[in-house]
Amino acid sequence: MGEKNFRNFFSKFGFFLNLGFGGLLLIVYLSFYIPPDSFWPAPFLGLLYPYILMVNLVFVCLYALLQSRKILLSFLIILLGYQHFLNFIQPIPNFRPSTVGLKILSYNVHYFSADIAKKQNDNPRILAYLQKVDADIICLQETRLFKTGKLSPDGIRDALPGIRHYQLAHSISNAGPMTLSKFPIVRLGEIRFEHSANMVLFSDILLRPNDTIRIYNCHFQSYRITPEDYSLTDPDKTGTNEQQLLEARLITKKMILAFSIRAQQSRTVAAHIRKCPYPVIVCGDFNDTPLSYTYYNLGKQLKDAFTEAGFGISSTYNGISPFFRIDYILYNQSFNAVFYRRERIDLSDHFPVFAILKVPGVN
Repeated sequence: MGEKNFRNFFSKFGFFLNLGFGGLLLIVYLSFYIPPDSFWPAPFLGLLYPYILMVNLVFVCLYALLQSRKILLSFLIILLGYQHFLNFIQPIPNFRPSTVGLKILSYNVHYFSADIAKKQNDNPRILAYLQKVDADIICLQETRLFKTGKLSPDGIRDALPGIRHYQLAHSISNAGPMTLSKFPIVRLGEIRFEHSANMVLFSDILLRPNDTIRIYNCHFQSYRITPEDYSLTDPDKTGTNEQQLLEARLITKKMILAFSIRAQQSRTVAAHIRKCPYPVIVCGDFNDTPLSYTYYNLGKQLKDAFTEAGFGISSTYNGISPFFRIDYILYNQSFNAVFYRRERIDLSDHFPVFAILKVPGVN
């Protein structure tokens, strides 16, 4: 197709497509505010945001090449949702040249499965990583709570320099979240949810005399979808059309249920945070992207370390999608992030996130 024919075709039909995808992007922006337990299609639109955004960016580029004023449609719609864009992508480095502050690490370790599968229990790679990071406060999710050994809670604490305190809870019989700290934990608490094995730990930590902060270690409802069970999620598996249709329905039902449960969980935790008398840091695996009701419910009262001090695309799910940022370090106005990093280490189905927060009057 020649340039003239392309211009004619695009002039006739391109703008209608542009109008459709631009309108869809506006609907996606609105889905952010809609509780999934009230309207279940809303969170699916949020998952599609990066891809619908890319289509609109393609239209911007095409109209720029054609020097057409129609470029304004997608450009203005993208500009309208610039904050959503910055929640996914930080195009300019925001970190400051300071490494002094409170070092926070959040990591879903997936039951130490990478070390266990390679029989690394006596020389765990996860411990080597945690030692290298040397964080002041570590929030782990899906921790296998061994009774003895280097990967037991006592073993992890004793292997990490400066770490003297930890809190844990059983979300299932042999696993759960764990929070470790170089500072004294003066109060331990749990938020458990009905009809869910997921939970939240909160720890009141004494940074110095009369200076207490609260750390929330969160693990919100999982989808409970495994590639081993569904051929649709594994490119190496195939099934009949009927089988794949059945699997698609099962996956959709599980996702709808998880969206709804997370909405309720996020409201419970947000209400708990509002009553907290101390400066707050919220870490953990939300199992939801930045364009989700879960993130909105918590993020509207907190700042995000990635948006404040990150760079690039901080995908934290070690899977097929490059846009799944589902692990977070959030905090209230008492702190300022000076550094954020997502590390691509292949020790779990998640990547760890690390931040340095300035604490007024302490650092």
